[in-house]
Amino acid sequence: MLKELDISGSLLDMAPFDIITLIPSEGGRSVQVNLLELPNRKVPTNPKTTEKLRCVLNLFPGRLYEVAWKDIAKVTLWEDLLLDRAKKHIEERSYAEAFEYLVHLRDNYPQVANISALHQDFLFRTARDMATEGDLPHTLAALEELQRKFPAFKTKEVQNAISNVAKKLIDDLFQRDELAVARSMILRLDSEYKGSLPVVSQAKARFAELAESYLEKSKTYREEGDYGRARTAAVKMLEIEPSLKGGKEYLQELVKSFPLVRIGVFQHSSKADTAALADWPALRNGQLLSSPVFEFRNTGPEGGVYKFSFGNAVHSDDRQELDLTIQNPGKSKIPDSLILSQAMLNRARVGGPQYTPSWASILDSVTVSGPERLKLKFRRPHVLPQAFLQWQLPPSGEMSYDRSAYRLKAEDKERKRFEWAGESEPADFQPREIQEVLYSDPMKAISDLIKGEIEFIDRLFPADAKRLGNVPAIKTEPYALPIVHMLVPRGRNPFMEDREFKRAMLYAINREVILRDEILGGAATPADRLISGPFPAGISDSDAIAYAYNSSVEAIPYDPRLAKVLVLLAQANQTAKAVKKREAAPKLPVVRLGVPNYESTRVAGQAIMQAWKIVGIDSELVLYDTIPSSEDESIDVLYLSASVWEPATDAERLFGKGAPAETNNQYIVQSLGKLNSARNWKEVRDGCQDLHALVASHLPILPLWQVSETFAYRTEMAGVAKRPIGLYQDVQKWRIQVK
Repeated sequence: MLKELDISGSLLDMAPFDIITLIPSEGGRSVQVNLLELPNRKVPTNPKTTEKLRCVLNLFPGRLYEVAWKDIAKVTLWEDLLLDRAKKHIEERSYAEAFEYLVHLRDNYPQVANISALHQDFLFRTARDMATEGDLPHTLAALEELQRKFPAFKTKEVQNAISNVAKKLIDDLFQRDELAVARSMILRLDSEYKGSLPVVSQAKARFAELAESYLEKSKTYREEGDYGRARTAAVKMLEIEPSLKGGKEYLQELVKSFPLVRIGVFQHSSKADTAALADWPALRNGQLLSSPVFEFRNTGPEGGVYKFSFGNAVHSDDRQELDLTIQNPGKSKIPDSLILSQAMLNRARVGGPQYTPSWASILDSVTVSGPERLKLKFRRPHVLPQAFLQWQLPPSGEMSYDRSAYRLKAEDKERKRFEWAGESEPADFQPREIQEVLYSDPMKAISDLIKGEIEFIDRLFPADAKRLGNVPAIKTEPYALPIVHMLVPRGRNPFMEDREFKRAMLYAINREVILRDEILGGAATPADRLISGPFPAGISDSDAIAYAYNSSVEAIPYDPRLAKVLVLLAQANQTAKAVKKREAAPKLPVVRLGVPNYESTRVAGQAIMQAWKIVGIDSELVLYDTIPSSEDESIDVLYLSASVWEPATDAERLFGKGAPAETNNQYIVQSLGKLNSARNWKEVRDGCQDLHALVASHLPILPLWQVSETFAYRTEMAGVAKRPIGLYQDVQKWRIQVK
């Protein structure tokens, strides 16, 4: 009939219509008409021969016709056409198309005869065929839909089929160690089918048996003194069977007897420095293994907020004095004023082993008033002298002043172990030991975190942080302050000092796309943004950390055409210089890009190299674990990720002598001198923003972006600081909870 009317394609894409077929004596033709106005859309079974059917032909939509019922052989309704097409698709096993027709009929024509029977047939056939093809998840979905829609249809047979398919799926999940998914499936099936499926009781027994085996493993490890593996096995036991008799009590007692926390890290460091500028693991170690004289806690309305480790500190209104009051001087690990004053003077003594030029340039004198009081007087007002005092007080004879809660116990290539070193015994469930486990594969670390093999990951790839935020047993927490990323041209190749070549390298990089797509994976926060200078921009101009950022300096845009022109110009510059010196013109170098051996910086480094290649700059990647010295000639451009959180003093640490971005550019050096002599916050802000503008012009660094870092931990960890500076901030408050 449809062929006669030359109708092909999907009916669902057409305007609805009915078909009237005339008797042979009237020509026997079929005609396409608009939907007929029939009561309840039912064709009369015995219409009177004198009655007529009103209709509008599709060919002549403006005309109304009347056809005598005696001349009509058949009326085919639109919904019957859809039903026939659905049957045809089912017979041809075109189940996706059949499903579209069935849904349309169900939603628009529920009165159609046999629609329920056809729906039953559809579900049963799709389940049978998908089972034959091995598509078990869709088979189970089809069988359960059949059971829900038509509970009276072959109930026992359908439920047995559901049970058999579910068993195969659960066996597969057990094989792949996806026990949480298997358990979730069993709990759902048990809830929906009220224990009528054999697979439920079988799987429950299997879970209980497996949980018991992990309990025995845990006990064995515990007897061997391997508390890490014992804890992992016990956590696994409760994940498999949370209601295992005595399981929670056992884990609680195990944790209490030896509280252990394992941290997944991607870099180790031999240093412990709470003020590390461009060494993330050293900063992390510093918080755990040292107790500096002053500790940076956060940013405030006027620079950083610092805590004096031995008592109270008051900075005078004229900013020329710092009064320190020591609480309980002479007590264990607490110095008296004489010892502390001597340490202050040692760092200002020219030629001494602890000499620090920046500190020596501002310190005038130290006055002691009894064992608990000392006063530091400065040569000129300084807004933040505390920033120079973020160092561990050295021991005096056999007396140590290290008040950190942990100390290094043992280490190898893969693991560092830190043991409790507090003055008193740790509280119940407070970690006695912290282990840092080194990972090279972030996905392995994430898998171990989810499985309970570790309790923390100290630094997440931003896209991974977004995904982990949806895992029930895991929490993610951003660090308080962003990290700034930059490239530092260095080395002896003349192109590394050529301003046009440095501009070319920067114009060639599509920084916005690399940051958004490669590093953040589309998971950007307001703190993740491009920068035009060496200082963090914060979230907005009003952000406390943004006091040094010059927002009037725009970030260099992506312009590969201009980059190509600048490369040619740089080559011409170098050729002209060589001609003057009667030397051979230097060739365009293969730029050796030194990148920290960490996932996000490796990804960024590869993307930068691809961008350079487009404009004719060849390069190669050189990975490093510790920042290469300025004399190291193995790299030409250093990728630096830096925690420039106190720009007033960090500028010197970034660009000054011996710094990772050391420069002898006279304008930068003069600007640093002006900043170092600033007497108030207005001068500091002006000096920082002037330096920002000079850096953008002379390019001792190529600014890239700032990124907010995130860590992750398991929910059984309590007391973890919100938005900390570093992972181990307030580590003394950590406790392990058994849920």
